[in-house]
Amino acid sequence: MKHLLLTTIAAVVLLGCGESQQSAPPPKAKPKPPTAKASRIPVLAYMLHFYPAAFKELLKPSKPSTAKVLGISIHNAARTGDIEAVKQHIAAGTDVNAKDWSKMTPLYYAVLIRRTEIAKLLIANGANVNTKDKKGFTPLDRAINKTEPADLLRKHGGKTRKELK
Repeated sequence: MKHLLLTTIAAVVLLGCGESQQSAPPPKAKPKPPTAKASRIPVLAYMLHFYPAAFKELLKPSKPSTAKVLGISIHNAARTGDIEAVKQHIAAGTDVNAKDWSKMTPLYYAVLIRRTEIAKLLIANGANVNTKDKKGFTPLDRAINKTEPADLLRKHGGKTRKELK
Protein backbone atom coordinates (compact mmCIF):
# COMPACT_ATOMS: atom_id res chain seq x y z
CA MET A 1 0.00 0.00 0.00
CA LYS A 2 2.85 2.33 0.85
CA HIS A 3 4.35 1.65 -2.59
CA LEU A 4 1.05 2.43 -4.34
CA LEU A 5 0.68 5.67 -2.38
CA LEU A 6 4.18 6.84 -3.38
CA THR A 7 3.55 5.96 -7.02
CA THR A 8 0.26 7.89 -7.02
CA ILE A 9 1.87 10.96 -5.42
CA ALA A 10 4.74 10.84 -7.93
CA ALA A 11 2.28 10.59 -10.83
CA VAL A 12 0.26 13.58 -9.55
CA VAL A 13 3.41 15.66 -9.08
CA LEU A 14 4.70 14.79 -12.56
CA LEU A 15 1.37 15.53 -14.19
CA GLY A 16 1.08 18.77 -12.29
CA CYS A 17 4.50 19.92 -13.54
CA GLY A 18 3.69 19.26 -17.18
CA GLU A 19 2.31 21.77 -19.64
CA SER A 20 -1.33 22.61 -19.44
CA GLN A 21 -3.36 20.76 -22.02
CA GLN A 22 -5.89 23.55 -22.35
CA SER A 23 -5.60 25.40 -25.62
CA ALA A 24 -5.25 29.14 -25.32
CA PRO A 25 -6.50 31.38 -28.12
CA PRO A 26 -3.65 32.59 -30.37
CA PRO A 27 -2.43 36.10 -29.56
CA LYS A 28 -3.99 38.79 -31.71
CA ALA A 29 -1.68 40.42 -34.23
CA LYS A 30 -0.85 43.96 -33.24
CA PRO A 31 -1.18 46.55 -35.98
CA LYS A 32 2.09 48.09 -37.17
CA PRO A 33 2.72 51.65 -36.07
CA PRO A 34 2.12 54.11 -38.87
CA THR A 35 5.18 54.86 -40.97
CA ALA A 36 6.17 58.31 -42.14
CA LYS A 37 4.07 59.56 -45.00
CA ALA A 38 5.70 60.64 -48.21
CA SER A 39 6.16 64.35 -48.52
CA ARG A 40 3.69 66.14 -50.71
CA ILE A 41 6.54 68.33 -52.03
CA PRO A 42 8.97 66.50 -54.29
CA VAL A 43 12.52 66.60 -52.96
CA LEU A 44 13.95 68.21 -56.07
CA ALA A 45 11.40 71.02 -56.02
CA TYR A 46 12.09 71.57 -52.32
CA MET A 47 15.85 71.76 -52.88
CA LEU A 48 15.47 74.04 -55.86
CA HIS A 49 13.26 76.40 -53.88
CA PHE A 50 15.14 76.51 -50.57
CA TYR A 51 18.71 75.64 -51.61
CA PRO A 52 19.17 76.85 -55.19
CA ALA A 53 22.97 77.28 -54.94
CA ALA A 54 23.50 73.80 -53.49
CA PHE A 55 21.16 72.30 -56.06
CA LYS A 56 23.02 73.95 -58.93
CA GLU A 57 26.32 72.73 -57.47
CA LEU A 58 25.00 69.17 -57.48
CA LEU A 59 24.09 69.47 -61.14
CA LYS A 60 27.61 70.49 -62.19
CA PRO A 61 29.62 67.68 -63.74
CA SER A 62 32.47 66.71 -61.47
CA LYS A 63 36.06 66.79 -62.57
CA PRO A 64 37.96 63.55 -62.18
CA SER A 65 40.50 63.94 -59.40
CA THR A 66 42.76 61.00 -60.10
CA ALA A 67 41.94 60.32 -63.71
CA LYS A 68 44.68 58.55 -65.57
CA VAL A 69 45.83 59.92 -68.87
CA LEU A 70 48.10 57.53 -70.74
CA GLY A 71 48.12 55.31 -67.66
CA ILE A 72 49.61 57.86 -65.26
CA SER A 73 47.90 59.97 -62.60
CA ILE A 74 48.53 63.70 -62.41
CA HIS A 75 50.37 63.14 -59.11
CA ASN A 76 52.74 60.62 -60.67
CA ALA A 77 53.20 62.83 -63.72
CA ALA A 78 54.25 65.73 -61.48
CA ARG A 79 56.37 63.40 -59.32
CA THR A 80 58.26 62.03 -62.33
CA GLY A 81 58.54 65.36 -64.13
CA ASP A 82 56.34 64.34 -67.08
CA ILE A 83 55.13 67.80 -68.15
CA GLU A 84 53.33 66.44 -71.24
CA ALA A 85 51.20 64.12 -69.10
CA VAL A 86 50.43 67.02 -66.74
CA LYS A 87 49.33 69.12 -69.75
CA GLN A 88 47.10 66.28 -70.94
CA HIS A 89 45.54 65.98 -67.50
CA ILE A 90 44.81 69.70 -67.43
CA ALA A 91 43.31 69.50 -70.94
CA ALA A 92 41.16 66.55 -69.81
CA GLY A 93 39.85 68.59 -66.87
CA THR A 94 41.66 66.81 -64.04
CA ASP A 95 41.49 68.74 -60.78
CA VAL A 96 44.94 70.31 -60.20
CA ASN A 97 44.14 70.51 -56.47
CA ALA A 98 43.33 66.81 -56.12
CA LYS A 99 44.94 65.31 -53.03
CA ASP A 100 46.43 61.86 -52.79
CA TRP A 101 46.53 59.55 -49.73
CA SER A 102 48.96 61.91 -47.95
CA LYS A 103 46.82 64.93 -48.89
CA MET A 104 49.54 66.18 -51.21
CA THR A 105 48.63 67.86 -54.48
CA PRO A 106 50.57 67.64 -57.75
CA LEU A 107 52.13 71.02 -56.87
CA TYR A 108 53.85 69.46 -53.85
CA TYR A 109 55.51 66.86 -56.04
CA ALA A 110 56.57 69.41 -58.65
CA VAL A 111 58.17 71.50 -55.90
CA LEU A 112 59.82 68.50 -54.22
CA ILE A 113 61.67 67.49 -57.37
CA ARG A 114 62.39 71.10 -58.41
CA ARG A 115 60.23 71.00 -61.56
CA THR A 116 59.55 74.72 -61.75
CA GLU A 117 57.94 74.50 -65.21
CA ILE A 118 55.39 71.98 -63.94
CA ALA A 119 54.81 74.12 -60.84
CA LYS A 120 54.22 77.20 -63.05
CA LEU A 121 51.81 75.24 -65.23
CA LEU A 122 49.85 73.98 -62.21
CA ILE A 123 49.71 77.45 -60.61
CA ALA A 124 48.58 79.00 -63.91
CA ASN A 125 45.74 76.46 -63.95
CA GLY A 126 44.50 77.19 -60.45
CA ALA A 127 46.69 75.13 -58.12
CA ASN A 128 46.36 76.33 -54.52
CA VAL A 129 49.82 77.44 -53.34
CA ASN A 130 48.76 77.35 -49.68
CA THR A 131 47.12 73.93 -49.48
CA LYS A 132 48.16 71.73 -46.56
CA ASP A 133 49.16 68.08 -46.50
CA LYS A 134 48.22 65.62 -43.74
CA LYS A 135 51.00 66.98 -41.50
CA GLY A 136 49.93 70.58 -42.04
CA PHE A 137 52.82 71.55 -44.33
CA THR A 138 52.33 73.80 -47.35
CA PRO A 139 54.23 73.46 -50.64
CA LEU A 140 56.46 76.34 -49.51
CA ASP A 141 57.39 74.40 -46.36
CA ARG A 142 58.53 71.58 -48.65
CA ALA A 143 60.41 73.98 -50.95
CA ILE A 144 62.12 76.08 -48.30
CA ASN A 145 65.62 74.83 -49.24
CA LYS A 146 64.89 74.89 -52.97
CA THR A 147 65.45 78.47 -54.09
CA GLU A 148 63.72 78.59 -57.48
CA PRO A 149 60.50 76.76 -56.50
CA ALA A 150 60.35 78.68 -53.21
CA ASP A 151 60.66 82.01 -55.04
CA LEU A 152 57.91 80.96 -57.46
CA LEU A 153 55.57 80.05 -54.61
CA ARG A 154 56.31 83.32 -52.77
CA LYS A 155 55.63 85.26 -55.98
CA HIS A 156 52.16 83.67 -56.12
CA GLY A 157 51.33 84.23 -52.45
CA GLY A 158 52.71 81.01 -51.00
CA LYS A 159 53.17 80.89 -47.24
CA THR A 160 54.59 78.43 -44.74
CA ARG A 161 52.31 76.80 -42.20
CA LYS A 162 53.67 79.13 -39.50
CA GLU A 163 52.81 82.17 -41.62
CA LEU A 164 49.27 80.87 -42.14
CA LYS A 165 48.59 80.63 -38.39
